[in-house]
Order: sequence, then C-alpha cells, then structure tokens
Amino acid sequence: MKILLSIIAMLALSACDRYQVTLNEREIYTPAVLFNDFQILDPALRVCVTQAISDQRISRPQDLKLLNCAYAGITQLDGLERFTKLETVNFANNKLLDIRPLMFFGDLKRLDLRGNSGLSCKDLLSLEMLLNADLLSPQSCQK
Repeated sequence: MKILLSIIAMLALSACDRYQVTLNEREIYTPAVLFNDFQILDPALRVCVTQAISDQRISRPQDLKLLNCAYAGITQLDGLERFTKLETVNFANNKLLDIRPLMFFGDLKRLDLRGNSGLSCKDLLSLEMLLNADLLSPQSCQK
C-alpha cells in the first residue's frame, strides 16, 4: 500500500514539472525558464529556433543540440551563432545563400542543406573540410 501511494505521489509531482511548487509560502521547486536571450534577424529562422526551444524545453543555449528547419523559408543564418553546441541541423529546402556562420559550429555531426540551390559550392567545400559532419549538399554541388 505504501509503495502504491509513493508511486501515485511521484506521478502527480512529475506532472507538475512546469509549475512552481511552494509549501507554507516557501519555494520548494521552480522550473527552469526557457531560454530567450537571442536575436535572430531572419523571421523564419527565429520562429524555428523559438519552436525548438519550446519543444525541447531548452533553458541554456548550449543545450540546443537539434534544429529542424526544413521548408521554413529561411534566407539568412545571422544570430544562430548563440547556439554553438548544435549537433544536428536540417536546413533543407530553404533559400539560403550564405552558410559561413555554420563554419564555427565544431560540434556538428549532421547538416542537411539539400534544396538550397543558391549556395556557393566553394563555401560548401570549405565547410565540409572544416567540420567533421555528415553534410548533405544541394544537388547542384554534388559530385
């Protein structure tokens, strides 16, 4: 019986992970605040990053590891440098022209840039040499 009550109490408390918990007006638990200290110029990228932060409950920029922004209409990546620990990024089928901001993401393991026909193949080659990542390039730059 004690075990059952303990399990029920734990389940009830785990459902409250987004709420501040107090006892006799003393704070017992406060959930982490979602990270919002970033400025991204491109509105489509800003929406995508904001959604990823919300979905993944990111409270620090280095905790964002996965970003899926395919088919988002993104044209520029300025401001993304705040998230230096990204590992998997999908920018497939956007309108990117400049990928130089991605050259400083040393933790990238997978980067999808397919469908961005305006990208410089020279920049893609430089990015491929700099990063130890699985790079999926636009068809116009594939060998």
